[in-house]
Amino acid sequence: MTRSYTKHSGFSLMEIIIALTILGLSLAAIGNLVMTGARSAQRAQIETTAQFLCESKLGEIKSGAHPPESVGPVPFEQYEAPLGWQYTVSAQPVDDTGTLLNIIVLVEQISTDGSEPIRFQLTTWMIDPAIELSPDSNKTVTELLQELES
Repeated sequence: MTRSYTKHSGFSLMEIIIALTILGLSLAAIGNLVMTGARSAQRAQIETTAQFLCESKLGEIKSGAHPPESVGPVPFEQYEAPLGWQYTVSAQPVDDTGTLLNIIVLVEQISTDGSEPIRFQLTTWMIDPAIELSPDSNKTVTELLQELES
């Protein structure tokens, strides 16, 4: 008595289980990567906002719209920035004469969930505008800079 075996073309149950396991693990890894990318994009957007606000506030100080005085932390006005942002300005004289100021502007997001706030800081030196605008000062900015260099 001979038995004939027929060859079935198809997948066995074990092959299907292994393929589904590999597919499930791959989808879980891809989902994790997508979530990490979304979090990184959101953080980059917040950091870009912090940089823009800091450059804007420093530009206001350099243009004379705000005095170069130490203040803060002060929340931004509603029309200046999204809710939850504040800035701190630090102004210190660099030299003994007090003509040159070191201006530091720090912008940070106020954290409501207890996480580390996003911060961005810019530093610049500038001539004290009070000296430039004083009526008894007959020197030009160029003369003041030459005087500081010597």
